This record gives sequence, structure tokens and C-alpha cells, in this order.
Amino acid sequence: MRTHNKQIITAAVHGSMNTKAAAHHFNVSERWVKELVRRYAFEGEAAYEPRSKRPKTSPHKTPEATRERIIFHRKYLTANGLDAGAETIQTLLETEGIQPPAKSTIHRILRQTKLVTNQPQKRPKNSLIRFEAALPNEMWQSDFTHWRLADGSDTEILDYIDDHSRFLISIRAYRRVTGRIVANQFTEACEEHGRPQSSLTDNGLVFTTRLTSSHNKEQPAKNQFEKLLQEWDITQINGSPNHPQTQGKIERFHRTLKLWLQARPRAKTVAELNQQLTEFQRVYNMERPHKAAGRKPPYVRYTATAKAIPKPLPKDERRIRTDTVDKDGKLTLRYGGQLRHLGMGRTYSGVPVRMLIDDRDVTVINRKTGEIIRYFKIDPTKNYQKGISSLNR
Repeated sequence: MRTHNKQIITAAVHGSMNTKAAAHHFNVSERWVKELVRRYAFEGEAAYEPRSKRPKTSPHKTPEATRERIIFHRKYLTANGLDAGAETIQTLLETEGIQPPAKSTIHRILRQTKLVTNQPQKRPKNSLIRFEAALPNEMWQSDFTHWRLADGSDTEILDYIDDHSRFLISIRAYRRVTGRIVANQFTEACEEHGRPQSSLTDNGLVFTTRLTSSHNKEQPAKNQFEKLLQEWDITQINGSPNHPQTQGKIERFHRTLKLWLQARPRAKTVAELNQQLTEFQRVYNMERPHKAAGRKPPYVRYTATAKAIPKPLPKDERRIRTDTVDKDGKLTLRYGGQLRHLGMGRTYSGVPVRMLIDDRDVTVINRKTGEIIRYFKIDPTKNYQKGISSLNR
């Protein structure tokens, strides 16, 4: 471009060509030739250099003060293990009374300052099919994840979130999550926030026994959590095996949780970790804006409308189990996630039996004679169950 401008100026100023002839010869407009001649008269050889087409003023340029707040929020959120995307920063600017630029502008500023990099490998958002409960407490998702303490020992963090609002219902760390712990924490959560209409979990044994294989091909007994859901008319939903996308919200939540924990010193004990989780629950529910909650903290959406409540469900758990009375005159039966001992009496030691189980009602039949020999009404508060003779029924 410099050489071309110099040739035009030389031909029109020092040569024999007028502006019209120079324009025709160099295939440019006559107006451009006149402009180059004018520049040469005022600037000399500087007129040879190409000029930037950038406008002298940028009326739509993001104010420097706004740029500084964008950079501040990005660094602060990242350092604290919180979501630091353009939408979150946009929301925080609004809360400060600053007119926020478009998300694309915020993202461009972050790229210019090397605070973010493009991730073309990420799946496009429009390719996802999303489901969301219509009301708070319509569905709770639950799962547990692992986290190591400062000494390298493992813990398990159990949590429940509301599908509609992403409100963190309950979160707690343990050395190991058991079926009893799942039921107890769920009970406490229901006492504080009300009972959900449905529960969504994976197929872990602490949540369901539905995929448990049985030697006698009988239907497996429900565990303590399943019995609790049944008793409270809460619909139980389990994701498809090897398909974690069904519990996508809780999986995404665990990423958020771990980013927050990684930004802090490793807890030395389970108690110290639970203190951190209590603080995280407060920040997550009350302060951190969430996209699914309209860029408001989850608490705002969770409390904005009336909560869903459970609907009556059929109380039906019929199954058949075969066994042999042991030498002490007892049978064993799993109910509510615990083994129950059924007292048959030593008279029946070694007798092969069939148990007809209808929720808490158990009828014991002699497999050889077909005789009904005992009835039981399971008491969930006791391990040893006393039976009723068929003659006394």
C-alpha cells in the first residue's frame, strides 16, 4: 500500500499526469488521487503511509470503569471457586447499578485480558434436551460424591437439591454414606423444607435395591430409603443404568461444589469439612446467582411459588421368598433395609418354608405340606418379630 500511494503521488505531483489521468492509470478514483496530493502538501512523505480505518471516537466503547469491574469480578469469583462466566458477571454489574454490556462483549474483554480461553470442544448448548420440574419440591435429586481430607483419607458428601430451583436442600459429609444415613438425612430435610413429590437418584444400593440380583429370583426387598418414600407417598424415580445424564443437575452441582472446595484449604477432619459445606450452602443458596433461577440466587426461586406436595400412591409390596427355618427356630427377612428375625420356634427347625410377603404382613407356609404355620406383622422398630400361630389367628 505504501509503494502504491508513493507511485500515485509521484505521477500526479512530479510527473506529467493530471489527477484524472493518474486515477485512470492506477485504477483508483480521481477523488482518492486528490486526497493523496492534499496529504502530501501538508505532510510530505508521511502521506505515503496507509491510514487506519478505525474511527477516531468509539461512542459504544465499554467505559474503562466497567471494564475494571468485569476483570475484578472474574478474578474474585475464580479465586473463590464460583461460577465466573459472562452471565454471572453481567448480573453482578446490575446489582452494583452499572449498565452491563452484552455477554459477548464481556466475554471478549475477558479474552483480551487472557482471563478466559475459547473451548470449541464443548458440546453446543442448543444440542441439549433439558427437563425441569415446574414447581419447588416437585422433585429432589440426590447423590453423593467423594472428597479427600488433608491427610488423603476419603469422605463421601451426600446432598439433595431441588430440581426446579437448584436450591440446595441438604448437604453433609460422612466417612461413608449408608442406607440409614440416606434415610435419616432425607427425613431431616423433609422436616425443614417439606416432603417432595418425587425423588430422583441413580441405582446405588443406598437408594434402591431394584437391580439387586437374588439367588431365588424373588423380588428384592425395599431398603430403608425406599420404604420411607413409599410410606410418605413420594414417587421414586431411578435413572437408567450407565446413563448419568439423567441426574445431570446433581452432577453439574458437584462440579460447582468441588471448584468451591478447591479454592479453600483442605479440611483436616469431617467436622471441619462440614463447616465448609455449611458456608457453601449459604453462599450457593443466598448469594450466588444461578442461570436456571433467572440469574437470581436459588433461594429466590425456591420461595417464589407454592411447593408441590406428595400425591397418594398405592401401598403394594408383594413378594415371595423361600427359606429353611434355622436350628434356633428362626427365619430372616429384609424389611426397610434391615434384617428382621422371625421367631418360628425350635419345633420347626429345618422345615422348608415359603414366605408370602405383603408389605408388613408375612404368611409362612410349609413347602412340603402347604400348611400355613405362622403369621407375622412386621414391627419396623424391632429386629426380632414374634409370630402368630395359624390356630390362633
